[in-house]
Amino acid sequence: MNHNSFLNMLSRACNKAQFIEPNYASTFFSYLGLRAGASKLVNADGTELNADEMKEMASSFAPTRNRERSYEVRDGLAVLPVSGTLLHKYGYLQPRSGATGYDGIIARLNEAISDPEVKAVMLDFDSPGGEAAGCFDATQMIRKMRDIKPIYALCYDTMCSAAMALGSACTERWITQSGNAGSVGVVVAHANYEKHLENEGVEITLMHSGAHKIDGNPYESLSVEVKTRIQAKLDKNRAQFSKIVADNIGMSVEAVLATEAKVYQGQEAVDIGFADRLVNGVEAIPLLIDIIKTKSDTGTTMPKSIQAAASQSNTQASTSQGSGETTNEQLEAARLEGAAQERARCQTILTHEEAISRPSMASHLAFKTEMGADDAVELLKASPAMATLESTGSDPQTNQMKDGLTHAMSEIEQPNLQTTGDSDSLSADQKAESELLSAHTKLTGAK
Repeated sequence: MNHNSFLNMLSRACNKAQFIEPNYASTFFSYLGLRAGASKLVNADGTELNADEMKEMASSFAPTRNRERSYEVRDGLAVLPVSGTLLHKYGYLQPRSGATGYDGIIARLNEAISDPEVKAVMLDFDSPGGEAAGCFDATQMIRKMRDIKPIYALCYDTMCSAAMALGSACTERWITQSGNAGSVGVVVAHANYEKHLENEGVEITLMHSGAHKIDGNPYESLSVEVKTRIQAKLDKNRAQFSKIVADNIGMSVEAVLATEAKVYQGQEAVDIGFADRLVNGVEAIPLLIDIIKTKSDTGTTMPKSIQAAASQSNTQASTSQGSGETTNEQLEAARLEGAAQERARCQTILTHEEAISRPSMASHLAFKTEMGADDAVELLKASPAMATLESTGSDPQTNQMKDGLTHAMSEIEQPNLQTTGDSDSLSADQKAESELLSAHTKLTGAK
């Protein structure tokens, strides 16, 4: 709710008669009171609610998260059904009337990826495919998002053609014993009504400018030249389709092309490489939930930038040790370089203009993933923005950096930092960092 809407509600709620049930009135006016800066609420019977009690009452005023979601969440797993014909710019979030839109799939995935309660996503496929338009773009977005949170494809029971393209972009593909996957190919249908119209006594004349303007029209047979061009385009699209699938699942392009758009069932799909695991459809969700819990217990990993620097330093160390040279300086330099690269990556993401209206997503990309800054910004651009920030008297980018730092510090073990020299010799940035770390230690007890 923006500031103007709140003021309008406040003016309509105060000093006017309201038809509200007493218990709900406490909830309603607690919410308005907190927004207006009130420290207590006095009920009609004289009882008072302090600020903490008002917050507790107001917490039930907003709709629950589950009611807002466009997907089901079970123990950290978001389940998104993908069924029927796949359509470009369908305009609906959920499958509807036997079809699912690429736009709806990506919108729901963006929401799930940004949801802090979601640890992984399952796309529950039962689709024979659909439009080529929009398919490859959606596939590319899924491939990017799987680097943020794991996305599993469940073929229960059809994941063919365009659906196979989407499934290939997922972290893993599971299939049931009766599931069908594959059909990596392209088809075009041409209807010729020439003889039918002739029998009906109807003659259609197409007047046009441009030699190829009416190629493929339904009122005459296809010429050899037009057929040849259409076939060449189909072959090109199939080659592109096969490369996308091959790159996503780790097969060779030649192996995908060799399937000749064949459909594989159950274990056959696993054997050919189109699926990773054969599962019982009823047991798939509980099984994946167990996997999520197991992986959650393993903790976080070192960012790739630091890993790369460490790997380089280890290589240099091995060389240096062979020549008898000292390696401590090299190891320290590599560590500092990796840390600097990681700080730069996080700063680029958090301070980008696209992060201002997507603070939760930006923090997650910066501190919970290893995605490069450029890819993270592209994903931010494609993600839905939050509601317009209300005026708080502070800089949104400053708040974003502060929230991001708090989030990051709460997720990692804090080192025992020592300052060297007198505090007067520290720079402004060093003093700020020291104060932040000290405040965090006092609040959390972490060292």
